Amino acid sequence: MRILVFLMFIFSILCLHNFVIAVDSSSLLVKNGESHLDKWQVIEASQLSDKALELAKNNSDKGIASYLKSRVEFYKGNYTLAAKYGKEANTLLPNDKEISEFLDYISKVANTGEKFSEVRTTHFIIRYSHQRDSILPVYAEKALEKAYYEIGKDLGTYPGETVIVEVFPDPDSFAIASTLSEKEIATTGVVGVCKFNRIMVISPRLLPQGYLWLDALAHEYTHYLIFRKTENKAPVWLHEGIAKFQEKRWKEKKGTFINPFYETLIARALKENSLVPIEKMHPSFGKLSSAYEAQLAFAQVGTIVDFLVNKWGDNSLLDLLEYLRIKDNHEAAIRDVTGMNFAEFYNSWKKDLRSRNLKERIPRVKVSELRFEKDGVKSKEQSNDLKDLESIRTREFTRIGDMLKSRGRLKAAIYEYDQASKVDPISPIIVNRLASTHGALGEYSKAEESLSNSIEFYPEFVDTYINLGRIYLQKGNFKKAEEAYNTAISINPFDPEIHQSLITIYEKLGLPDLVESEKKVLNILAKEE
Repeated sequence: MRILVFLMFIFSILCLHNFVIAVDSSSLLVKNGESHLDKWQVIEASQLSDKALELAKNNSDKGIASYLKSRVEFYKGNYTLAAKYGKEANTLLPNDKEISEFLDYISKVANTGEKFSEVRTTHFIIRYSHQRDSILPVYAEKALEKAYYEIGKDLGTYPGETVIVEVFPDPDSFAIASTLSEKEIATTGVVGVCKFNRIMVISPRLLPQGYLWLDALAHEYTHYLIFRKTENKAPVWLHEGIAKFQEKRWKEKKGTFINPFYETLIARALKENSLVPIEKMHPSFGKLSSAYEAQLAFAQVGTIVDFLVNKWGDNSLLDLLEYLRIKDNHEAAIRDVTGMNFAEFYNSWKKDLRSRNLKERIPRVKVSELRFEKDGVKSKEQSNDLKDLESIRTREFTRIGDMLKSRGRLKAAIYEYDQASKVDPISPIIVNRLASTHGALGEYSKAEESLSNSIEFYPEFVDTYINLGRIYLQKGNFKKAEEAYNTAISINPFDPEIHQSLITIYEKLGLPDLVESEKKVLNILAKEE
């Protein structure tokens, strides 16, 4: 009898011991899972969250494990499952503020996320919800897959998992998903973010001129690689600097980073001693005080990375990211790569900028806040862009020119546009009016020259490429016309003229597959909103 009692006592101790181990194991698994998730190691975090749910014994542990599982599913882009486990966690731990706030957030994002359609490419899942945005994957696939190879080669990393890209249909849904306010988005010009293990961008359909949306996808993909490469240890300024430096690699080889726009911003900041402090760039460029300050910050960090690569070689970026992963200290990583402490490196960069004798090449440079088109429908009224001309005289000359042109008095219209151009000689609005009028008169060389010069100063102005496409098409230069229209697509692909012209070009070049592809796009755009 005594032996039996003793054995029962031992058995109860062992059961209690195993229970404690199970509880401890569940908590430890959750902790490890959160660590992996913070590094965007989603596969590892998913395995740990599943195991934690198996081992959890009480409501507290089940709630915490369900919360981790909810976060994991959200990072995977599974909105329905994320909400399911989030609700379970909230039911088990109703007083946990973090869980309830997360559940509220994913419920709001799911309003758009659950409506997404998707297109799968070799390495990406491209999602959209607005019918017109269904044309975007046609062009995004090529840019993203090229970025996967070129930027991956530069940064030494190729993700094994498929990367989620989400195109949001309106400013409100993008603001909710990005966790930025609509005011912050408009003020600083944020059109994309890389967050929660995915790329999120706003549709170019929503901006009057569109934006360089394919560059933006490559920019955000660079952020994705930096997150993965450094295990989320790179500071914001370096993140943005590398992303800005790499964003055109999907379409061109490495070149000079600085352009007339950035040169103007930096030249002015150096003269006025008004560079944006590195510390102010944290926690996000979207939190800076103005569009001008945000663009100046991009110019600064882009030239910092450009300076690093030019002075210490292409491998300096790879080494810097690896040191960041190991040390989690950007100043120590900079010292390991350059042999300088951070202050010395920063001052060396400024000295290099001053040695270039940078100039304010766009004297009246203006950095505007984002202006969204109502319901994403671009106005057909040409006069609507007159408000973007600063000078009253310029606006008046241009308005009169528009009136004369509409009445067929093209030479008189050119005279008025010329007067406007004397006040603001590099305005893309005026340049395009002049060029299109010269083109209407058959003066193609004049039109082509002015448009080509304008690209250097305003490479994002989509009308410039459309007008160039028209000129090349009229001259029978189909290859150059195709190039111009494809560049227009990379800014704003929603103008039917672009696709109708490409159909004509591809028919002339004998490319039936491309003809059919463009016809499908044109049919989508022809449908009413």
